[in-house]
Amino acid sequence: MIMSPRQSSPSSVSKRRADFWLALTFAIITNLVFIGLLVFSVSWRNPPPVPVTAELYVPPAPEPKPLPPPPPKTVKPPPEIKPLAQPDPEIAIQKKKEEERRKQEAEEKARQEKLKKEQLEKERLAKEKAAREKAEKERLEREKKEREEREQKAREEEAQRETELQKMLAEQRVRDELQAAQDRWVQSIRIKVKGNLVLPPNIAGNPEAIFLIVQLPTGEVIDAKLQKSSGNTAYDDAVYRAIMKSSPLPKPERTDLFRRELRFVFRPRD
Repeated sequence: MIMSPRQSSPSSVSKRRADFWLALTFAIITNLVFIGLLVFSVSWRNPPPVPVTAELYVPPAPEPKPLPPPPPKTVKPPPEIKPLAQPDPEIAIQKKKEEERRKQEAEEKARQEKLKKEQLEKERLAKEKAAREKAEKERLEREKKEREEREQKAREEEAQRETELQKMLAEQRVRDELQAAQDRWVQSIRIKVKGNLVLPPNIAGNPEAIFLIVQLPTGEVIDAKLQKSSGNTAYDDAVYRAIMKSSPLPKPERTDLFRRELRFVFRPRD
């Protein structure tokens, strides 16, 4: 709305009214102060009282300007009231059933997931248990196999030692038997030679003569070589004649004991 130059706004009118009443109040207060000062001055000097006439001047109130007419009010039509739709009981029942179905499905899904997790946990625990049992079984089998291998190796080593010992004993028995047979053979030769030995007279001490007898497998003596003289030529010659006279010499009990050359030590006192 456009206002004319002479017209004022309501706010300016209110301001002028406030200024008017403020000026009026100030004038009244000023006059009262002046009257008080005058009375005080007169009473202080103690002059005779003089009647004072004071006229109060009140400025005329400014003519209020007419207020602008209020803007026209726009009347809004009342809102249209629509009748409330009555809910369909069948739809409510279906909605409730759908909500219950969804709730049951959610609960069933949660239950299935829980069962699935429990099943997976059981399977995991079962696998771990099976793995531990398998590892334990393999460990026991490995330890059993190692123990059996050690025992088998110990038995084999013991058997090998026993075999070697028996072999050594058998070989020693064979050697002892061969040595005994050879000793008997050599002793039989010595006895035969000594049976044919004619000792020279006046032999001092127990001189030693060593001969190397060379013979054939039949016992026939090929030669008797003096390797060490007893220092008594008569005794050495007597032993040589006894060896040659003893041919053929006795044969050994076994043919593998035969030696082509035999070394004999002869002493007259033995």
